[in-house]
Amino acid sequence: MKRSSILITMLIGLLICFSAGAVFAEKPIIVGSPLPLTGPYASDGEQMKMALEMAVEEYNAAGGLLGRKIEIKFGDVGGLEAEKIKAVGERLIGAGANAIITGYDDGGVDTKVFGQYDVPYLHGNAMTLCTAPVAKEPEKYWNCFQYTYNDIAYGINAINNLFTVPEKMGWTPPNKKIVIIKVDYAYNVMPADLFAKRAKKLGYEVVVDETVPFGVAEWGPILSRIESKQPAYVTFWHLDPTDAARFIKQFVDRFGTDGINSLVWMQYTPSIPEFLELAGKSADGLIWVAGAREFGDKYENYRKRWIARFKKEPAGLYSLATRDGFDIWANAVKRAECVDCYREIAREIREAVHEGIAAMYVFNPIDQSAIQGEHLMPLVWNQIWDGKHIQMEPKSFKKGNYRKPPWMKK
Repeated sequence: MKRSSILITMLIGLLICFSAGAVFAEKPIIVGSPLPLTGPYASDGEQMKMALEMAVEEYNAAGGLLGRKIEIKFGDVGGLEAEKIKAVGERLIGAGANAIITGYDDGGVDTKVFGQYDVPYLHGNAMTLCTAPVAKEPEKYWNCFQYTYNDIAYGINAINNLFTVPEKMGWTPPNKKIVIIKVDYAYNVMPADLFAKRAKKLGYEVVVDETVPFGVAEWGPILSRIESKQPAYVTFWHLDPTDAARFIKQFVDRFGTDGINSLVWMQYTPSIPEFLELAGKSADGLIWVAGAREFGDKYENYRKRWIARFKKEPAGLYSLATRDGFDIWANAVKRAECVDCYREIAREIREAVHEGIAAMYVFNPIDQSAIQGEHLMPLVWNQIWDGKHIQMEPKSFKKGNYRKPPWMKK
């Protein structure tokens, strides 16, 4: 009888332990995602959300992560206002997030918001404001990773490539005059100012250097200055797709008939899916630069899965890069073999090389941003024709040749 009682007690104990273990295994892993789901960047935010939803669906269909289901909780940061980012951050962390992953949620406060917690924070903000705190206080912000290059890479890239376009296009610039239009936002101001400084050293003349607010509806005064200066290069550093579309439409309306011998170049913004819808035919001939949309062999497989899931093509950089951010974190969790050993996961992210859909990711050990380069996280030059983005360079991404824009004088 004694032996029977002991055996029964042991069995009950084992059942209790087993039940507790089963409940733990069923507890989901929470991923928090602050995204711009309303406001001017909502079309980018939609692509980020779709990418993360598909990632969670695919992981869960394959057994989850470490045998646990993944759940994702979204938070809307609207137009990237600092107050919204702080509020969303508190809510997502309060919901038990084991990681924070976004395409971009930048407002200049992101690192300080999410760096105060222990969970990994992966973002594609492309802002020096987000990575400078990591470089300055690496022990405080060890959990913050930017899976894109810094904004100043655009300025360096523009200096290295813009002035080589005329020869490739078969066009002779009439002068060395440059117009710089930038919105009052660090992501745009920092690379534009670096570009201006280096262009002057190369002997170019910046004849217009205008900082504008968000929400410019009428570009007439600046277009008048462009008309009077007749520059060879018009550069536009402005994140808002509505403002950018208004600019190019008004530019074409003003110069499309009589013509003007100017190239027009934009930083990133035409990558936002909404831009082409707003700009329409006026965008033809426009040159723009952003991260790769088709990198390596993984892209085509991903594209097919995306179309099967959403019945349309992936649009813009963040339909791809956001998934890469998720995979970087998930693969680090697999290697660490735990979801809440946050420092170990951060070490795995920091030290690994990740071959993704949009880039080959190698993190700079100083500020934990992705290193920019043609075969790493590339910047790809595009020209728009017939409502399509055609990749022009670097060579490994080339799918077409530069052509003179329709507004140029014949």
